Amino acid sequence: MTLEAVAAEAGVSKATIYRWWKSKGELVLDAAADDISIGLVPETNEPRADVEEAIGQLVNTFSRPLASIVIFAAISTGGNDPVMAKVFRDNYVYPWRASAAVALARALPNGEDSAEDVQFLLDVIVGTVFQRTLVLKEPNTLGLKDRLMALVLA
Repeated sequence: MTLEAVAAEAGVSKATIYRWWKSKGELVLDAAADDISIGLVPETNEPRADVEEAIGQLVNTFSRPLASIVIFAAISTGGNDPVMAKVFRDNYVYPWRASAAVALARALPNGEDSAEDVQFLLDVIVGTVFQRTLVLKEPNTLGLKDRLMALVLA
């Protein structure tokens, strides 16, 4: 994909494309927004259910075919396209992560909900889901949510 081709297909100049998007990566993220949006974790009166929802959101999003391509590109091309990486983190990763941190802190047994513990457990969740859905050629997500729940809330 080139910005020249996008501009030609849209019938506009390349300069017009750059007025709306700072990079090709940012354009891709915008075009794929519905697929890559993880969402926010709802806050209910059931903390464990909220954590389960958070993990489910991540698995479902990362398992979508278009999302898996775009998310992997956003992460792996960060050095070549720092705008894409920043937009992805700021618009999709950090909002979900902040809401997931609140849910996880509420679900942990008393005394085990330090900010450091919560962030580490989120790293375990995200890293596992990332590996299973985006890195392995044949992702196995069957039972993944339940296994992660058992691990992080043990």
